[in-house]
Amino acid sequence: MRPATPLLLASLSFAGCAVNPATGARQFMLVSESQEIALGREYDQQVAASIGLYPDSALQRWIQQFGARLAATSERPSLPWTFHVVDDPVVNAFALPVLHLRHARHPRHLNSEAELAGVVGHEIGTSPPGTQRAR
Repeated sequence: MRPATPLLLASLSFAGCAVNPATGARQFMLVSESQEIALGREYDQQVAASIGLYPDSALQRWIQQFGARLAATSERPSLPWTFHVVDDPVVNAFALPVLHLRHARHPRHLNSEAELAGVVGHEIGTSPPGTQRAR
């Protein structure tokens, strides 16, 4: 190993460590929170342009408020979470990197707000934090 290699590795591992909000443990992170947010916003625009948003502004406002209430109880409540319903016939939900949840089509495919909370809560909990989109 060259003399500079251990120093480089040490500095990279120190610079890339952050506290995991879910566990409280320090771990290596490949991107910073600000990079994560920027990526999420970029992907959010791409998804909105390619799939499109469901054309119901009242529903869009409702899903944003609903998701924001759930995100406020997450390990990362201060992130700029956004929630949208996309215009896609597939019934699905997905999270983009950083804070944008998309719920495909319409939450009407669910039987209750509790079921929707389960779907949205899952995406919040597993998103890298996410762009949440519902189908």
